[in-house]
Amino acid sequence: MTNSVAAQRGFMHHRAAVESSLELAVARIGDPQPAIYARLFALHPAMETEFWRDTSGRIRGEMLNRSFEMVLDLAAPYAPDGGWGGAFLGTEAITHDAYGIPRTVFADFLPIVAAVIRDGCGNGFTPAMAAAWELVLDRAAQTLAALPGSSNEARVIDVDDVLPPVGERGLPFPMR
Repeated sequence: MTNSVAAQRGFMHHRAAVESSLELAVARIGDPQPAIYARLFALHPAMETEFWRDTSGRIRGEMLNRSFEMVLDLAAPYAPDGGWGGAFLGTEAITHDAYGIPRTVFADFLPIVAAVIRDGCGNGFTPAMAAAWELVLDRAAQTLAALPGSSNEARVIDVDDVLPPVGERGLPFPMR
């Protein structure tokens, strides 16, 4: 089924438009990962130090891969309430709260991805692609807005507060 037929039937046209934008951007600029993280670090310089262990770029690559999966799901017609993509985004936002990543930084990531893809597509970025990315960003923003608040502070958990007393731990629990 071609993209135009899918759009006429209203079947997966937003997802198809996002897929087309990703394919076009990659064809024109190659791997978008360096540009995406360069923009993130330019906007939030402190975030670069968060990736101190990622000397190969694999952690950033995995994060971006998961983000693309989430974006494609958020673009799907079965996800008006977020679907799996919304659930994943919410979970990751809360996980990143525990790492001490401010929600504002987390919330800026997908708009940065969208901007890099748009710029990578150049004049090939169509109104359908723009509408699809707008839908994705709106759904993502709604998901993040619906989450409980964040202190934006890294949580410090004392294992003695959550594990049984040292004398009762046995082999599966860490000993101090």
